[in-house]
Amino acid sequence: MALFSLHDFLMSLRPFLFCAAILAFLPATSRANFLFTVTDLGTLGGSTSHGLAVNDYGQVVGEAMTSAGVYRAFAFWKGTLIDLGTLGGDYSSASGINDNAQIVGTATTAAFKDRAFLFSFATGIMTDLGTLGRDDSRAAAINNSGIIVGDAALPNGSSRAFYYANGVMHDLGTLGGDYSSATAIDDNNVIVGISSTPPNPSEFVNQSGFVFFNGSMVNLSTFGIGGLNDVVYVNGVSDAGIAGDENGDPLGGFGPSGFIIRVDGTTVNFGSTDYVASEDGINEGGLAVGYVQQVLSFTPQFASLYAGGVSYDLNALVDLSGSDFTQLTEAKAISNTGYIVGNGTTKSGAVHAFLLTPIRTP
Repeated sequence: MALFSLHDFLMSLRPFLFCAAILAFLPATSRANFLFTVTDLGTLGGSTSHGLAVNDYGQVVGEAMTSAGVYRAFAFWKGTLIDLGTLGGDYSSASGINDNAQIVGTATTAAFKDRAFLFSFATGIMTDLGTLGRDDSRAAAINNSGIIVGDAALPNGSSRAFYYANGVMHDLGTLGGDYSSATAIDDNNVIVGISSTPPNPSEFVNQSGFVFFNGSMVNLSTFGIGGLNDVVYVNGVSDAGIAGDENGDPLGGFGPSGFIIRVDGTTVNFGSTDYVASEDGINEGGLAVGYVQQVLSFTPQFASLYAGGVSYDLNALVDLSGSDFTQLTEAKAISNTGYIVGNGTTKSGAVHAFLLTPIRTP
C-alpha cells in the first residue's frame, strides 16, 4: 500500500498540543443564517433508519427497517430509498460508499453468517468478500480506489482488521492483542481502527486506536490518545486528520470524550465532567461531525459540527420547522463537499436518517 501524507504528520506529533474545544450552544438563529437544508430519508416500511455514510454527491447509505421488522442496507439514490438486499439471509447494513457509487457493508447469508459485501450500482450485484478463514466478516468503509476495510474472523475465532484489494483480503494484524478492526480509510490509503493490547488482550479492555501505514500498525497511545484500561474508538480519517473518541476505564466514568488529531500537529479534545462527546467523521477541509450531550441532565443529545475551533449544535444551523424532525441527535459522516448524514428524532419519537445539504460553505 502506498505511503500517505499523514505519515509525516504523525511523526511530527511530539509533543501534542492539547487544547479544549469551545462548545457553542447557539441560540435560535435567523433563517438567513441557516447553513443546511434537511431531508428525512424515511424507512423501508418499518419505524427506524440509520444514516451511516455519504459521498461527495450526497448519496447516502445506511440501514433501514422493513415492514417485516428486519434491517436492510439502503442507498438513498436520486431521492429514493433503495433496499440493497442481502446475501441470502434476512439482515444487511451498508456502512460505506465512495464517489464511484461502490457500497460496502455487512449482510447475512442463508447459513446465518455475517459477511462483508461490495455492492455496485454499475452491476446491481452484491458480492460476498469472504473471510480470513472462518465464517464471519464485516466491511466498514471503501475509498475512491476501491480499497475496502473492516474485520474478519481467523480460523481460531479471533477477529482481525483487514484491507481488501484486487480480490484479496489481507490481515492487518493487531497491537499485541487478539482483536482488531479497521473502521475507516482515506484516499491516500490511510487506514485507522481499533485493536486490543496486552495485558488484557480482549475486545473490551485495553483497546487502543491505530493508524496503519507503510505496512505497520502504530498505536495512537504513542501520540497521547488513550491509556491503561481505556477503550478508544477511531471513527474517521482524512487528509486533515483522525477523528474518534475514548472512554476511559469501561467500569467507570461519565462516557466518551471525542478527539481530533489534526495535521497541524495539534489535538482537540471534546467532552469533560459536564459533557460527553464523540467525533464520528472528518473531511479533507478539517470539518468534523459527531454528537455532544450534557452529563447528568435531561438535555437531549445533539448532533455537532466542529469548524474553525468551535463545536456547533447542528440543530441551530438547520431549519427544522418544515420537517418531521424535533432534534438531530448524531451526525455520522461529512463529505468533502459538505453533505452531512446522521440520525434524528421525529415527532412520533422514531429515529430516522437525515441528509443535510449545504446552502453555502459552513
